[in-house]
Amino acid sequence: MERPLITVIVLVYNAGDYLAPCLSSIARQTLTDFELLLVDNGSTDGSGEACDAFAKTEPRCRVLHQENLGIIGGRGAGVRAARGEYLAFVDSDDLLHRRMLEVLAAGCKTSGLPVACCRFLPFLGGQPPEVADEPGERLRFEAPRQLDALLHDKRVEYSLCNKLYHRSLFENFDFSSPVIYNEDLYLNWHILQRVPGMAFVDLVGYFYRQHAASTTHRPLNRRALEDQLFVASTILAEAEGGALEPSVRAFYYEKLLYLDSMILRQENARDFCADHLRLRSQLRTGLVQALASADLPLKMKGAALAACLPGPFYRWLCRLLLTDRR
Repeated sequence: MERPLITVIVLVYNAGDYLAPCLSSIARQTLTDFELLLVDNGSTDGSGEACDAFAKTEPRCRVLHQENLGIIGGRGAGVRAARGEYLAFVDSDDLLHRRMLEVLAAGCKTSGLPVACCRFLPFLGGQPPEVADEPGERLRFEAPRQLDALLHDKRVEYSLCNKLYHRSLFENFDFSSPVIYNEDLYLNWHILQRVPGMAFVDLVGYFYRQHAASTTHRPLNRRALEDQLFVASTILAEAEGGALEPSVRAFYYEKLLYLDSMILRQENARDFCADHLRLRSQLRTGLVQALASADLPLKMKGAALAACLPGPFYRWLCRLLLTDRR
């Protein structure tokens, strides 16, 4: 069988009514040279059977049934089974712009780079908002700027799902991960170290559905806090002594601000009292360096200054300034 240009890997776990719209958005892509690989990651709600039924109507579709290997393990299984020259990752409750694959494939081809990226838009409800059908600005992030963009540019995002990757990037790649939160950032940080650069195309190509069951839309818990601190600390340790260290230090400081603001917004904030005090101490210790950083946005510097203020005012200012942080 001739190799398809792209394998779209959809990790499916108890997707329910969201699965059909997701698969429809993939099937009607303007670029047609792709295979659709559905990885049923141990679903118990009939999603696996729904995948099989869809595959009977879509000749480009294959289904891989397996026990639940977690998000990263499931994606790794998909990569090993994929036949495409390029790989795209989709979560089974999300939607694609009809031109996403076309635009990202063109981005890789015209730039000669092994990764292309488009915009990522969260949405609530049944349908995402209307967006432009024509791509806008095209950028080229030469190494190591693609790593800086991953950490700081909201157009790039941490996600795997708004990007297209050449399959060679996953050769001998370790798909194990010590985290379940921020796992996309953890993977992308290591994948993008392997590339000479990344193409960016200004098109809202990926629509991320926010709902109560979304992993990234739940209240803060102990594992989420520890995982995010682990990922940020790992990135900082790996960047020390390199050209990206100032940028990564700004990212790390911003992550501390974000996590502390998350604690302050929790109904059970008292459960994280010791963590709040530890984070606030780190923020105060790094304040002078943060204020001097060219990589930390002005709004973040305002929140950093607030860490030196009395508790109630600091809490109010964090809620005001950090509502949109990841």
